[in-house]
Amino acid sequence: METSAAFWLLAVLLLVGFTQAQTVEEYIRVGETLQLSPQPVSEQIYSVVWKYGKYLLAEWAKDQIPLTYYSKFKGRTTLNSDTGVLEIGDMTAADNEVYTVEINNQVQSRVHKIMAIEDVPQPEVEVKPLSCSSTSERCKLVCEGDVSKAGPVEYFWKKDDGEWARSEGNTVEIINDEETRRVETFSCRIKNRFSEKESNPSNVFYRIKPANSDDLHCGLWVTTLGAVMRSLAILALFVVVVYFLCQKLQTGCKCRKSDDDAV
Repeated sequence: METSAAFWLLAVLLLVGFTQAQTVEEYIRVGETLQLSPQPVSEQIYSVVWKYGKYLLAEWAKDQIPLTYYSKFKGRTTLNSDTGVLEIGDMTAADNEVYTVEINNQVQSRVHKIMAIEDVPQPEVEVKPLSCSSTSERCKLVCEGDVSKAGPVEYFWKKDDGEWARSEGNTVEIINDEETRRVETFSCRIKNRFSEKESNPSNVFYRIKPANSDDLHCGLWVTTLGAVMRSLAILALFVVVVYFLCQKLQTGCKCRKSDDDAV
């Protein structure tokens, strides 16, 4: 008797395990059309009932209930009574829920957990703490962006034009050393299942290298020579103007002398 009882208990537990609901997570982009398909059945379909959570979404029963859609799904939902396939257009985050189906009065074990997500936001690289500057020993770079409606996201970082490297979160710590100061820019990227966007490059630690002494001396000579040349040009122009004025004055004096002699 004990053996028989144990056998039947095991059989019941196995049956419960096999008939337990199988949750399938599905992501869809906000604004797109969701398509849900029931598990195959061996007989011809004569009734279909789809539910949204615990509420009716759509139902149909041959010769009994005409094809009917409920609440917010009216006008954007289509149910194929031959296959049981359901389509819902213009999905939003408000439609995120568990969807179940009943075919021929039998509730199917597969349930659909639907999550409509938006595109990722345009990220920005922010430096923390706010007091961080090129004189700080270390700082944190944060890839900022509201991802609350974007579903699971991934973060990536890049130095200058290098390769993208995935990070565990949206924050990385950088040390202000010689290697970091040679990096001109840091960029971050946010990615989800349907979109990805990059930030503008940023780096608080980058310092423009000063020119070497030879360049400085060369630049000083060029500047000095330019100033001297401009001064000489102005002086030459002044001499020419004075020369022509003197010539004009001398010509005028000769003419007045000739007139006096004639009188």
